[in-house]
Amino acid sequence: MTRVYSLETSRIGRMTIRHTISLFFVALCIPGVSPAAEGDVNFSRDILPLLSDNCFKCHGPDAANRKAKLRFDKHEASLQEIEDGRAIIFAGKSAQSELYGRITAEDPDDRMPPSDTGKTLSQKEIELIRKWIDGGAEWAGHWAFQPPVPREVPASVKDWRSSNPIDKFIHASLAGAGLSPQGPASKATLIRRVTLDLTGLPPTLKEIDDFLSDKSEQAYQRVVERLLGSKRYGEHMARFWLDAARYGDTHGLHLDNERSIWPYRDWVIDSFNSNQPFDRFTVEQLAGDLLPGSTLEQKVATGFNRCNVTTGEGGSIDDEYYMRYAVDRVETTSTVWLGLTAGCAACHDHKFDPLTQKEFYQLFSYYFSLTERAMDGNKLLPPPIVKAPTMSQREERKELTRQSAAITKEIDSLLANAGYKDPKPNEALGDLGEQERVWIDEQLPAGAKPQGNDSPPWKFVESPGHPVHSGKKSHTRVSTSDAITQHFFTEATDKLKITENSKLFTYVYLDPAKPPKTIQLQFNDGTWEHRATWGEDKAFRAGKHGPANHQMGKLPETGKWVRLEVPAKVVGLNPGAQLNGWAFTQVNGTVHWDKAGIVSRSLSQQQKRSQYAWEQFSAQDNYSGLPAEIQGTLKVERGKRSAEQAGLVTRHFLRHVHPDTRGRIAKQLSKQKIISNKLAATEKNMPSSMIMEDRKQPRQAYVLERGQYTEKREKVSSEVPAWLAPPVKDAPANRLGLAQWLVQPSHPLTARVTINRFWQQFFGTGLVKTSEDFGVQGEHPSHPELLDWLAMDFVASSWDVKRFLAQIVLSSTYQQSSRITRAKLAADPENRLLARGPRFRLDAEIIRDQALAVSGLLVNTIGGKSVKPYQPAGLWKPVGFGGSNTSVFKQDKGEKLYRRSMYTFWKRTSPPPSMETFDAPNRETCQVRRARTNTPLQALVLMNDVQFVEAARKFAERVIHEGGAKIEDRAIFAFRTIVTRRPGDTELKTLARLFKEYLEQFKASPESAPKLLAVGESLRDQKLDANELAAWTMVTHLLLNLSETVTKG
Repeated sequence: MTRVYSLETSRIGRMTIRHTISLFFVALCIPGVSPAAEGDVNFSRDILPLLSDNCFKCHGPDAANRKAKLRFDKHEASLQEIEDGRAIIFAGKSAQSELYGRITAEDPDDRMPPSDTGKTLSQKEIELIRKWIDGGAEWAGHWAFQPPVPREVPASVKDWRSSNPIDKFIHASLAGAGLSPQGPASKATLIRRVTLDLTGLPPTLKEIDDFLSDKSEQAYQRVVERLLGSKRYGEHMARFWLDAARYGDTHGLHLDNERSIWPYRDWVIDSFNSNQPFDRFTVEQLAGDLLPGSTLEQKVATGFNRCNVTTGEGGSIDDEYYMRYAVDRVETTSTVWLGLTAGCAACHDHKFDPLTQKEFYQLFSYYFSLTERAMDGNKLLPPPIVKAPTMSQREERKELTRQSAAITKEIDSLLANAGYKDPKPNEALGDLGEQERVWIDEQLPAGAKPQGNDSPPWKFVESPGHPVHSGKKSHTRVSTSDAITQHFFTEATDKLKITENSKLFTYVYLDPAKPPKTIQLQFNDGTWEHRATWGEDKAFRAGKHGPANHQMGKLPETGKWVRLEVPAKVVGLNPGAQLNGWAFTQVNGTVHWDKAGIVSRSLSQQQKRSQYAWEQFSAQDNYSGLPAEIQGTLKVERGKRSAEQAGLVTRHFLRHVHPDTRGRIAKQLSKQKIISNKLAATEKNMPSSMIMEDRKQPRQAYVLERGQYTEKREKVSSEVPAWLAPPVKDAPANRLGLAQWLVQPSHPLTARVTINRFWQQFFGTGLVKTSEDFGVQGEHPSHPELLDWLAMDFVASSWDVKRFLAQIVLSSTYQQSSRITRAKLAADPENRLLARGPRFRLDAEIIRDQALAVSGLLVNTIGGKSVKPYQPAGLWKPVGFGGSNTSVFKQDKGEKLYRRSMYTFWKRTSPPPSMETFDAPNRETCQVRRARTNTPLQALVLMNDVQFVEAARKFAERVIHEGGAKIEDRAIFAFRTIVTRRPGDTELKTLARLFKEYLEQFKASPESAPKLLAVGESLRDQKLDANELAAWTMVTHLLLNLSETVTKG
């Protein structure tokens, strides 16, 4: 026996030994742990989980809470000698092991576990412990923390169909357990299963019939290839990923306002459809912004770690939430890529896995230096953000840019042939004239958004009932109080440029019977801090004089139109400023306003024909308003400009200033202006998305005592836990380095964790059941050799996701019938050994999407903003704060009601109710394994939810139009459409009988059919007999409620 050190034999030491052995015993009795009945005992599979569950809390990795200096997570410590040649575990000699002695003691006071635990140890379990100890008490590290090793593919089992290595591994386990695989599923069952699994939608009748009629050996493979190439594949795969990414359309705390991050969802869909290698998929989400020359798409990808719950609640403390956000991101990263419960180490060393608290905060450091604000104001787009145009918008922008470039080329050609020579190349500028530009008269400038205190905000009036100065209309406001009132606009795209000595003007008419106390003009160049006031100082910024409230003197004379002029400089508007808004403000009284604009000094027509005169004029404003390239060139002395620079300036002058050449290219300029306006509109409508971005100066991270943001201890820097895998050589100490570490081929966890989740999608349970926990407390893999082989094969294939999924669905294991025998149910109730095909209830989204698909309602648009389909009214109110833009649910209309469920607006404090009933998560935190329950509420949703009743009605219309003339033919059509197989004789007779019964009931109750057919917003086919349609609606409603319909079998 290896002697390490002597344990204290004091009373305390003996009590600790007794307590530890007691815990060890209790562990052996917990449900779900299945030690090998035959053959060698596997320490990692059979013994280590028991130690972890029941001993590590007091005798594990957490040094701060370790009792009596006794460790069960280290081999040497478990072999401690205690007295008289005995040890807690005496390798090779159970008779001299205190553990074995206590569990076999006859004295109730010595026997473990104590009687007051209510536990007893079976002879089988006692024998298991004895075999392990007598076999040498072999100790090994936790399997998941060791890199996968090459596994030899087992030989085929005679007479068992193997399609690929997956089958050979599965068959070897089945043979060892005395089981055999089930026969193949029917072709009808198989096409439904694989179509649901790869696209989340059912196959069409045409797809079913094409497959059934294809007798070739490649028939099924062709179906798989078609499905993997479908755009629906990417949507379906993205839906699983969004659970892991904790994607939501709201912030999640306080106001729970809407926020815009849906372009990230579109990126995920595109990535799966384009079969982006999973290592690249990883790197771009964790650190796409840090890649050299990062693209727009790579920046959008970093939305993964902006999906976390955030707040803007008053009174919250920045430091606390910077800490919370970073902790969330560490927990999410560790769950998604490592399959570890790292969050347990935020307060202390992990009690079960070798992750220390310091290592947790080294990972925390990677996410602690972002430019985001802790208090994001619950805004739609809290920075950092980026414009993220849709594919159609990109194509439109590309085409408009191409058209503009073609016109520019045409204009340049015309100008090059103009033969221009400056008529006065050396003459001083001379006197300038004044030019008036009217900006507001009968209508507002292009793009302007009218606003004001009334509804409508602007009131245009005509003579003779009202005074009008210019044209047919003026605009007016009436006030009887001393409150400030106004009408204004912002966001004009046709902006008003301020030049040297500009004056802003408007005309005003004050009602002599009801004069105001104050009038004020306000000008917006991005801020409203430019004001001119007449009369009493009672408007905005009252009492503060200067550009933000310049006093212009007494009120204008009443009863007549008076022109008001405001020098731009006195209200702080300097040359180069551009106005996008104007406000007409008053206190009390009745005021009419008319024509408004700007007076600027300008070149005469003759002066505009001289390039040198224009250059001198432009210099007076320091070239403001000109393109940067032209400004820079004009600042170069004329004699020192290169030929290229001189040509650039001349072309700009001829195109934008010279009246004669502008006249020659007027047609082209008009076209280009139209294109420019379209481009501006396209840009304005482009969505934006939240992204990641690092601060230039990183924050210092610390180990936080008990996870408290105020209890800073040791300083830490960004580092990876090297006990899992060494850092990547020369990798940067930022998120990019972390991502590269995760996807290095030798990493023990990333590939295993990833392919395990894919396996879970298809079989219902992963090879490791606890897909969120590959740590010591997680379940041992059901097929460890297969898991390692698949992980290594996945990496060797360059992380090819579609290839991996094809391996699964092309395997004979996947294609088995899901029919079960009593013997197989008894031997393997959870189907972990896979002696039969997968069978489990469909996820919430698939259940709804399936109903929409068979009804013909499903909208095929891919990507875009989230939508709000049917849900019961009032659900948002109990969790809605005043001022929240999601406190009241506003249902969408039209096609938005029928989009795929993955596009449903996800309010975190009140997730979509029908999907939540079918176990969809709230997405407040990362989730990689959904619960799968069966409750009466689910049946009620399928029976009564408007979207399922409406789908049944539209499905019934299809049945009548497409199912044939006979009742039986229609019943077969409906049955096959929803479950793919033909109904049996009894099923067919039942459906026909039910239709006839329903038809008679509706005929007997004339008011019932219209009520049923009125459910939902889609239009009913008025050409169809109401009673007949209602009867078929009841039949299709029944079919949508079948267990077989909501189950993948």
